[in-house]
Amino acid sequence: MDSRSILLTGVMLGSLPGCVSPPVDDNACKDLIATCASNPKSCDEGSVQASCGTATTLTFETDIWRLRKDIDVLFVIDNSSTMAAKQKAFLQKVPLFVQRLEESRMNYHIGIVTSDIGTNVQPGVPWGSSAGKCDTFEGDDGVLQHTPCSNRKGLSAQARSACAELCPDASFVPTDGRRFISRVDGVSNVPQALSKDPVTGASTNLGPLKALQCMAFVGDDGCGVTSPLEASKRAVDGHRAENSGFLRANSRLAVIYLADEDDCSVQMARRDQTNPAVRNCDPLMPDSYDCYNVEYRCFSGSVECNEGLLTPGVKTGCKERANNYLEPLVRYNRFFGNLRPQSKLLLSGIWTLPSVSEGGQVEVIQSGGTASPDLSLASSAGAACRSSSNPMVTGQAQLRLSRFAKMFGTDPTGRQIVPEVSICSPDDYPKAMDGIVRAIVPNLELSCLSNPPAFDASGKPLCLVGEVDIADPGKVPTAEETIPLCTAACCDSWTSVTIPIRNDEMIRNACATETHDCYCAVRSRLADVCPGSIIAGVWHRGNAPAPIGKVVSYRCASTLRW
Repeated sequence: MDSRSILLTGVMLGSLPGCVSPPVDDNACKDLIATCASNPKSCDEGSVQASCGTATTLTFETDIWRLRKDIDVLFVIDNSSTMAAKQKAFLQKVPLFVQRLEESRMNYHIGIVTSDIGTNVQPGVPWGSSAGKCDTFEGDDGVLQHTPCSNRKGLSAQARSACAELCPDASFVPTDGRRFISRVDGVSNVPQALSKDPVTGASTNLGPLKALQCMAFVGDDGCGVTSPLEASKRAVDGHRAENSGFLRANSRLAVIYLADEDDCSVQMARRDQTNPAVRNCDPLMPDSYDCYNVEYRCFSGSVECNEGLLTPGVKTGCKERANNYLEPLVRYNRFFGNLRPQSKLLLSGIWTLPSVSEGGQVEVIQSGGTASPDLSLASSAGAACRSSSNPMVTGQAQLRLSRFAKMFGTDPTGRQIVPEVSICSPDDYPKAMDGIVRAIVPNLELSCLSNPPAFDASGKPLCLVGEVDIADPGKVPTAEETIPLCTAACCDSWTSVTIPIRNDEMIRNACATETHDCYCAVRSRLADVCPGSIIAGVWHRGNAPAPIGKVVSYRCASTLRW
């Protein structure tokens, strides 16, 4: 006997093979979807057959199979002696970032590395006590940091105080032996910390946020020869077994830098120039790397200005010094460009702005003596940037980090692909982090519908689709929440690109004329996205981000031949 079944689902249709002709009465069947989804017991066999065809039975399924995307987020954090206040300010502003990741229901990993990669020329051959915290060969070597800050040694009094505020409970670290925070298919590898919203009654798991604040406060006991670019490369180049599992195949990768001074990733072949031994040099004579203390040497050894760097004062016309001892920036540009295509890579920097090449102030001061080794870049009064709301937040002049960012160019709208935020604007951190997570979380709320929906006589899917509150994802969309079907041109574009994300140029162009938020449910022609199934999702008018606190609910009818 030829029997058909209508399947109704909150997010996805169940997996059954085959499909047949459209229902008898398209509008009546579509109305029945809402009725039966709200109260399946109210749907008797006669009304189902009258609206949707004879020999039809009704089932209700709530199986969820959202097309999940993997996102790996790497924080690269300067842990030199001036960073305690900046790390605290940053981590106090990070909750919205974690909230957005949680609401996206995407599978994420969050890892943290420091900017310390040491300065020694070879293992086991230290410089001696004069090198201080930099007297190692590899420092942290890009190894993911999973120690709660309360267990870190050597923190300053300021850092210990900040840690006590950010991480009152040191138990919020990964419990599965891995060195990164993971949330996959709703399951996290850090302890839960449920918090109930007093208004909505919805529960939120604050465990990942607490873990990030404990683990990412890496303190201020690291080497002052800060090397965030090299550290970020080492974190994901596969050379450390400790980092295994963090970077997943085909994941989107976000790398977020936090630094208050310039990058000092020294070429390995020229590490002899990080020797802490110094001499006093005459400002009227040609300089040498050993005229400067090691931390100031990073800037003076890679930059030249109209005025000599062997004297205190404000410097102008500063530019990169030819044949300097730092790694060429193109090396890191190529590394990340080869690691991920542009559609799956986001780099972002929170560092000193404006950069030296864009009018940033460069002032050299003399402290602790009158010799050339006593020179340094201003870090308080005279610093390249200072926060108006937090006097402890300042930034030293930088050139390389902004140059690195600009090497990735601009997107089709003319915006710089690697966004930059001033470390001296802590009030802007939430906006910056929200922008980052909006960029890495695709606005197309995609699902795979393994069971094709029924289509009416004109080829439109029989679905009710709307964005409902995340606390009640199984809710049937109300009339006000219902979203119309997108145009055929918009929907067709979803099956014509390798990675269907909102920033794909073909999708942007095809959907640009949509006058409302709208949805699509189209048969996939992609080998690795919903193969042999249906791609369903929502396009937000004007390529706008998905609203916070909402999730897409699908209610579709599907007539199937057994």
